[in-house]
Amino acid sequence: MITERVGSYFLCIQGFRDVRLVDSEKALRDLRESFYGVELQLLRADRIAGTEHILFAARNAVDSFTGKDRRAKHLSMEFLLFSTGEHQIVEAIKFLGVSESSTELALVGFSEDNTDFGALIDKSRDVLRGTLEDSVLEVRTAKKQEDLKKAYNISDKQLNASKMPGETESSLLKRLVIERSALLVLEN
Repeated sequence: MITERVGSYFLCIQGFRDVRLVDSEKALRDLRESFYGVELQLLRADRIAGTEHILFAARNAVDSFTGKDRRAKHLSMEFLLFSTGEHQIVEAIKFLGVSESSTELALVGFSEDNTDFGALIDKSRDVLRGTLEDSVLEVRTAKKQEDLKKAYNISDKQLNASKMPGETESSLLKRLVIERSALLVLEN
């Protein structure tokens, strides 16, 4: 579990592997009902480019949500938009939303109070029927690198043109995915 203060919110991030969802919408609804006051979002971990990706999107979502450039009624949806770099909630859900076939997930929670995130994680493990594993958030395998390139439409040409001396492909992919989120900020 990763926790951090982001603006006036406390942020919690937890990765899960071997998740067995029967109904993804019901799972998220059950978690939200159990933790009133905590803005929760479930994401496909295979499309997350490291914890930096989540932290960057969280910072931008909190800034936008608490400022004059709010795009959504709920911080969890604002976060989803910044995580994907999409303008439309429907497109963001299609891109990062979980389904019954999702086996690796990220749970992201925002709270204005110093919530007991341990209780949230315990309940989430029961609801998601998965194993706690933050490493699913990282870009550690060639398969995940290829999946991210395909999902975010990053070509080999773009990779080669953007690569800094000594930069790993994993680090480069993280940077390019985060840039998508940054572009959404600039479009305000």
